[in-house]
Amino acid sequence: MLTAEASLDEGVRAIADGDWQTLSSLLSDSFFAYSPSDDEPTAGQRIVEIVAHLKAAMPDLAVSISNLASDGDLVTAKLSLTGTHLNPLWGSPGTGNVVEWVNPVTVKLIDDRLAVRFDDVTFPGSVAVLRQLGLVNPPDEMDKPLPHPVSVPEFLLKVVMTGQAGDKECAHFDQIRVTEPTTRVCADCFSQGVDWPALRMCLTCGFVGCCDTSKNKHMMKHHEDTGHPLMRSMRMNEGWVWCYVDNAFFEKDLLDRYSV
Repeated sequence: MLTAEASLDEGVRAIADGDWQTLSSLLSDSFFAYSPSDDEPTAGQRIVEIVAHLKAAMPDLAVSISNLASDGDLVTAKLSLTGTHLNPLWGSPGTGNVVEWVNPVTVKLIDDRLAVRFDDVTFPGSVAVLRQLGLVNPPDEMDKPLPHPVSVPEFLLKVVMTGQAGDKECAHFDQIRVTEPTTRVCADCFSQGVDWPALRMCLTCGFVGCCDTSKNKHMMKHHEDTGHPLMRSMRMNEGWVWCYVDNAFFEKDLLDRYSV
């Protein structure tokens, strides 16, 4: 039986070798804090898919583990990922940037497989990494459309925006009245000749407005004016949902469950 420390070391080697079968065998089906339902991908499937995409985009991707410390059945460590973004990633062409992401993690063994928790994930820090990969605009261009039609995995967006893999509690699903848009423009911006990076739609009344990084932030203003809590993304084939009240993120399958 491998210890958590030995499993971490083997996982690092598997990533270096692109050995996704071995990496998958080391990872628990459950996350540290919750178990996915039967119709959701397992924790291992989620992690392997994202790491495989990163490795394809950064062939020199290197992963290291340091500052290991044990506390009962828990092991804490510092996880570092470094690589040169040479190939396309989720629609973004290679930028040539050397990308580094450092984050503390805690792991525990569940049925002899690793359950991983990414600790202290911060929105600014995560966005900075996405920016290096060309997936988010520079700070002074956040109100402009992305130059490439990128599509970041919604699960990864959830971790970036909420700091956790599981869904947060939300008491507002009963306010979902409409799930599909009837327009593809922000009418207020369009009338002013102003562009926007992405569109959002209110799930209570169907109002369509520009996103929270746009110049006018019409969806946020709509929430502030009406109190309507839930909006969905309309960008490309996205359908993730955000609750302004609970600061909660939900993947596109929520729309399927509440489709009206």
